[in-house]
Amino acid sequence: MTAARSPRAGIDPLTGLSVREELLQTGPGLLARSTSAHPVALLVLDLDDFKVLNDSAGHHVGDAVLAETGARLRAAAGPEDLVVRLSGDEFAVVTAPLLHRGAGGTLAAALIDAITTPLEIDDLRLTIGVSVGVAVHDEDGGTIEELVRAADQAMYAAKSAGTGQWRACSPDTGREPGLTRRLLDDLRAGLAAEQLVLHYQPQVAVASGKIVGFEALARWDHPEHGLLPPREFIPLAERSGLMGPLTDAVLERSLRDLPRLQEAAPGARLSINVTPRHILARGLVGDLRAHVDAHGVSPRDVVLEITEPLGRPSPETLVTLDELSEAGFGISIRGFGTARSSLTVLWSNPAVREVKVDPTIVAAIADDDGGRVSSLGPRRTARLVRALASAAHGLGIRVVAEGVEDPAAFRALRELGCDIVQGFGLCEPQSLEDAIAWSRARRQERAAALK
Repeated sequence: MTAARSPRAGIDPLTGLSVREELLQTGPGLLARSTSAHPVALLVLDLDDFKVLNDSAGHHVGDAVLAETGARLRAAAGPEDLVVRLSGDEFAVVTAPLLHRGAGGTLAAALIDAITTPLEIDDLRLTIGVSVGVAVHDEDGGTIEELVRAADQAMYAAKSAGTGQWRACSPDTGREPGLTRRLLDDLRAGLAAEQLVLHYQPQVAVASGKIVGFEALARWDHPEHGLLPPREFIPLAERSGLMGPLTDAVLERSLRDLPRLQEAAPGARLSINVTPRHILARGLVGDLRAHVDAHGVSPRDVVLEITEPLGRPSPETLVTLDELSEAGFGISIRGFGTARSSLTVLWSNPAVREVKVDPTIVAAIADDDGGRVSSLGPRRTARLVRALASAAHGLGIRVVAEGVEDPAAFRALRELGCDIVQGFGLCEPQSLEDAIAWSRARRQERAAALK
């Protein structure tokens, strides 16, 4: 006789909420209620700086916060909504069919209000921050797993904007329903059909004017929509599990092109964008070694650009970064100078040998020079860049400024201590043949100038 299932089998003992396994089991039935006019949405919520609270106030306070968060989510969600504790301080809500496609945002705002209302634990009065990502069935994914990935990605976008924010995975509510889903299917087929196109943007040393690198930038040559920029398909790849195959395709193509680029620009390095999640992929270091060996390229000619600041790297991330560095690969951190970047992170990560100043900061330097008041105030941006460059150089880290739009910005960045620049003001991303032609012409100009 089969034993009856425990009524508490799918319940988290701390919060009283359903657990991830229960979500995965019941998810298909929940999504079956979704229609085009009244879709089901999935929201992922993550408490902001919970680890700091847990470490400083004690685990008993952290547990009390999680339990109260669970109670507030149950109270704020609808009676037919499923509320889940995914893991740690991350939660999810699967809605009943929405009244309209934009109603997920209304629920997200209500959940934020509920969680951020101050609470008292022992003698502490606490205000808990939360970030929320919203994914809509069929528009952002067709399965629970795809929706969780999509909402998780949107949640991190919300977290980047500051505490107490929510973001939709597909913010364009005027988009044709189901279009994103069809693009996802097209992307899977497109990778198999080698529709990926690479463009290369040169990186130039400020002191010498020499081309020292090329950043490989992916484009998707969609048979119906034409050449699509990364913002149109990279998020799709991240939330659909295609980022690994896409990165492999970029590696294969760009490493094949590197010898020709180095003929035109001797010694130039190749920069390739990877996500923090891809850094943790099993067997990453071995796969990279196999790629460079297959093309006869040195690992020291390859720089992996992590596309998000590493706020608090996990021990696993640190181990992988060390292994990549020991193998000879360069590590670069993008978004340097933003609120989430940290000099402490660089100090504790000796594998990182390069940082890229965020393009928004580079653009703000023009506001300084023009006498206009930027969000940082007149001339404050220049002082910020000088301080960042000085601190990075003190750690033995080179500084790249991207987003250089004109010669004035180039001169300013040289004076402020940046080592390398790239941007449309020097050269826009180009096809392999055009990048080679541009590089040869620049070498000839430099040679003529030195005579």
